[in-house]
Amino acid sequence: MVNLRTVIGTVSVTACVPYGTQAQLENLKMFFDAERARARTLSMASTEGLSRREASARRTLWEEQKEQLRRRGQLTDSLVALVIGGLCREIEAREWNRDWPDVPRQTRGRWPGSPQGEWPEEVSVRLPADLVQTVRAACWHTCRKEIGLLYAWREQHPKARPTCPSRPRCDAAALNEYKELASKIITTGEIWRAAVARGIGTDRPT
Repeated sequence: MVNLRTVIGTVSVTACVPYGTQAQLENLKMFFDAERARARTLSMASTEGLSRREASARRTLWEEQKEQLRRRGQLTDSLVALVIGGLCREIEAREWNRDWPDVPRQTRGRWPGSPQGEWPEEVSVRLPADLVQTVRAACWHTCRKEIGLLYAWREQHPKARPTCPSRPRCDAAALNEYKELASKIITTGEIWRAAVARGIGTDRPT
């Protein structure tokens, strides 16, 4: 289970996904409702018979426990929970559940090597900041050499638009070089997309 609570808060993330994903998520709304109802029946959710202070402490602890259940894929009571569970599974599958060095500031904005216009739908959620930080750091440091080569390519071809197929503004050889370099980079978008896909495919509690 991923548990890297060294960074507090949430971060807005948008996953560009294949056509039909939004319809799949729409069809899960009744499931989310059922999961919320199931959560209310669990013992930690009850504050009956407790003082005001005890009830407050119980609710705080319950919120923390619900987050852990979501990360383990054992509580999928919202779209956010679905993506969190899928993202944790993706991080574990890639063995990224560890401390990573910081990411350079120049990575703000579009991730190096990201394709453009290939995915027709978007899914936006706010994810725990520690998970987002882990993904960004892992993507950067796993592909640091390839990202450096891509930046060097950009410097050699400052007017090129390699993600615009109709007007790339560079010759075929340079464009092929860019595509080869970009294909070796794991982008954050790839991970958000995988998280949504894993979340949709996760086995549901009965």
